[in-house]
Amino acid sequence: MKTKGNKRYAQRIILILLVCLLLPFSSAGASEYDENHPENLSPRNLRAQSAIVIEQNSGHVLFEKNADEMRPPASTTKVLTILLALTMGEQDSIVTVSPFAANMPEDAAKLGLQAGEQVRLGDLIRATMVYSGNDGAIAIAEHLMGTEAAFVNLMNEAAARYGCTATHFTNSHGYHDDYHLSTARDLAIIAREAMQNTEFREVAALVSYTLPQTNMSKARKYNNRAISFLSSGEDNKYYYQYATGIKTGSHSQAGECFVGSAIKHGIPLISVVLHSGSTDKWRDTRRLMEYGFAQYVSTSVAEMYRESPKVINITGFSLEDADLGRLQLNLRKVDPAANDSLIALKGSTDDQANIYNTRTQFEYSRTLEAPIEAGEVMGTMTYTPLAVGAEPVQYELIAARSISRRPTLAPTVEEIEAYTAADPNPFPRFSLEFLIIVLLPIIAVAVVSQLLFKLITRKRKPKLKQKLEYKTRYYR
Repeated sequence: MKTKGNKRYAQRIILILLVCLLLPFSSAGASEYDENHPENLSPRNLRAQSAIVIEQNSGHVLFEKNADEMRPPASTTKVLTILLALTMGEQDSIVTVSPFAANMPEDAAKLGLQAGEQVRLGDLIRATMVYSGNDGAIAIAEHLMGTEAAFVNLMNEAAARYGCTATHFTNSHGYHDDYHLSTARDLAIIAREAMQNTEFREVAALVSYTLPQTNMSKARKYNNRAISFLSSGEDNKYYYQYATGIKTGSHSQAGECFVGSAIKHGIPLISVVLHSGSTDKWRDTRRLMEYGFAQYVSTSVAEMYRESPKVINITGFSLEDADLGRLQLNLRKVDPAANDSLIALKGSTDDQANIYNTRTQFEYSRTLEAPIEAGEVMGTMTYTPLAVGAEPVQYELIAARSISRRPTLAPTVEEIEAYTAADPNPFPRFSLEFLIIVLLPIIAVAVVSQLLFKLITRKRKPKLKQKLEYKTRYYR
């Protein structure tokens, strides 16, 4: 008996020692991550089994972890559902909820819609996105295509058209099905497509939404399931100040998922984490975003202009002007809040210069001649961002100094052309001035030429005669 007891005691000691030894390794990923150096992120620093972060405008992949492994996407599926609803549907049309849509399983996320309830499509889109209602997704699908199955076919066609290669949807909402699968890379592609739509960006950023009263229910308010990440509520340690959306998802087989977006210093990023933890999905997303932002350098159009400001030549300047009419133009942004950021991956700042040179246009609003007053608006510069849907940014070109006009000026080429164009007589008018200015020089040249010709001819004649006489004597 004593031997058995000692054996069990020894086994327990060994087990405890093994657990103690394994504990540090189980949290190694978290302990190794250095928040002061987000650029050192490695796959083991993420709880998510699959992850990716891309730059939104270009689609450039900045970091990935098992990004091509097919996994259940859960409710991140609704990113595509909502995008298609916004682009296909009439927002003011009325959706009638079917019994099929209202009859969702108990464990499914739902808005609590009832069969026969009538809801405006625009309201249903927003409530479904914010609260991830599966019943709302089905109601939208049936409203747009007649049946959910037909809508799902459309979803798969759209995903393939966007460039997804490993995505297959079997429903409009993401409730688990063994054949409802996607990848982190494909979900990033879909999210990128969605975030190019202005209305989708507005919907994706909603922290809450109130569904107005319907024929069967009073008004209902829904909070975004990603509110921890999007809202700076009291004592909210998961809030990320640069976050701009977009969609959570979770169930037992998919784990915790999140497709996120953020923008910092004008750099827009999209991230995806699949099969993470309840709060780990926020931590993983933050780490992906910070890694992405650390890969870029940012400047502005105004800063690049100041490095090499435009200099123009002014005509008619005073002869006392030390710079001989050269005028530097300063820049003033018309809308100080307008985003004119220029971003580039570290080590490729030539991209910024190329964008600046090809996306800016200059236009002058007055003639480039003296007099010029310092501070005078000479024209405009327009910068057209690469980002889809981004508004052009305008700047005023301001004279850096005053330039005086000289009192007496010879006519400019433009003035001569204008005078000639306005004169109906194609030939010059005959006048004393014309005689003096035009004919006298010609006559003088002709007279001088004639005199020179005679002089040269007279000097050459004797020599010619001598040569002839010499030849005559030689042959006698």
